[in-house]
Amino acid sequence: MSSSSTIPSDDTLLAAARAVGAHAHSPYSGWRVGSAAVFAETGDTIFRGANVENGSYGLTICGERSAIFSGVAGGGRRLVRIALTCTDSSGTLIAKIAPCGACLQVIAEFGTADTAIVIDGRGVFRLADFLPRPFGADSLKAHDD
Repeated sequence: MSSSSTIPSDDTLLAAARAVGAHAHSPYSGWRVGSAAVFAETGDTIFRGANVENGSYGLTICGERSAIFSGVAGGGRRLVRIALTCTDSSGTLIAKIAPCGACLQVIAEFGTADTAIVIDGRGVFRLADFLPRPFGADSLKAHDD
């Protein structure tokens, strides 16, 4: 990241996540998830994503992965921070959420153990808090028997 850019504040990231979460497509769960991600290579650009559900549940994408994939498409490779928020169909905040296993694995692909995960109404965590032993590129390297 260039020295002239700064990481947006958690409040700014959560505001971006809330705004995009309003556009989630969640006719089945009723949970609207919004996410905002920042990458080292893209300065203070915030990449947003929302969950998009599908009647064939396996084709659904979570807000976190949506934001990360948008960031990768925008040139990001080193995830610095990601924020997420979730509301139910009445607009009530659901603070007890956490990224699912698939999202944690994608965060691990582009982040580090110390990558911050900001959860609306719950606090700030590190990836290692949720996924202490991620599967990564090192897991794919040949090893001696």
